Amino acid sequence: MVNSSCLVSGEFVALKNMTAMSRIIRLQLMTGMIGGVLLLLLGHSGFAIAFAYGVLLMSINAWWLARRLESTSDMNAEAGQRSIFAGAVLRFVALIAGLLLGQLMGLHLMLVAAGIFVAQVLVYMFALFELKKEQF
Repeated sequence: MVNSSCLVSGEFVALKNMTAMSRIIRLQLMTGMIGGVLLLLLGHSGFAIAFAYGVLLMSINAWWLARRLESTSDMNAEAGQRSIFAGAVLRFVALIAGLLLGQLMGLHLMLVAAGIFVAQVLVYMFALFELKKEQF
């Protein structure tokens, strides 16, 4: 059995650092802009909008996660876990709604998914970089 207090206070300590989250979100948004500009320069304006939209979806998701984690700092472990789980469900539903909205707007969903993927990979790369920095 996993100690619930470790889940809230241990695994999410790095994510609670709002300066790290703001750096991640800025990195995601800059990547979305760079990817969008590159696609525009290649003459694919529709792809650029879809890619940037996917990155924007994940940036909003990261911001929402940071807000949720910040709000759990004053809760006990069990209430914090419930709040984080509820937030994950809400973010997933919002992501699906965002994808549906993208479909309704006529965006190429494969490029939206590419933007989501790139933004998510940036989060993991940032976390690995920060972890490596802490080890030394």
